[in-house]
Amino acid sequence: MRVVTLITISATIALTGCAGKVDYIQPTKQAPASNVKVVNKPRNDVWNSSVPELGKQFFVINNLDKSSGLINISYSGDPESYIDCGKVTSYVKNVRGERTYDFAGSKAQQTYEVMNDFELFIIDRKMDLEGRVNLIFEEVSPNSTRVTANTKYIVSRSLTIQSSANNIQQSLNNSVSFNSGGSASFPATADGRATECVPTGRLERDILSAIK
Repeated sequence: MRVVTLITISATIALTGCAGKVDYIQPTKQAPASNVKVVNKPRNDVWNSSVPELGKQFFVINNLDKSSGLINISYSGDPESYIDCGKVTSYVKNVRGERTYDFAGSKAQQTYEVMNDFELFIIDRKMDLEGRVNLIFEEVSPNSTRVTANTKYIVSRSLTIQSSANNIQQSLNNSVSFNSGGSASFPATADGRATECVPTGRLERDILSAIK
């Protein structure tokens, strides 16, 4: 029985023929979001009010260094609000009828089908985000403080692919990383397409909203 390699049935490959097709639309490139906030208060006051506010959020405070003005925090979980990885659409047609799957490339979990001219495959796709953020507090003047949020995004993707013909499962795991305003792509598939991810800027905005 023919075994199809993962590279030919991964989530972004375009499948030809009337049985099925997968399309991938890359994320929309936008101007980098601002990751800087200026507060008209002394640096010490901004720091003292920010630490308890950040502690109330769903972020994790990993390290505090008041003398250098550095707070390191992290986020781990659903990536859809914080990164854009384009859009995936899969169409299949067989004796069970027609099905279309349309979902965001950064969606945390999606089960869908792809079909080539020979076999139907069921794919369980998971995405996970870890955001590591350095908040830097700088004195602009005695009554003005600049706070900068620099983020490193680490995105993990796992695919479990099962053939409906023989129930054999195969798995593929990859991760990419990029910084605020940057981007990165997962390894390209056989047709040369690669899932690309970019930040939405919301993670920095959510964090800076706690700075008052």
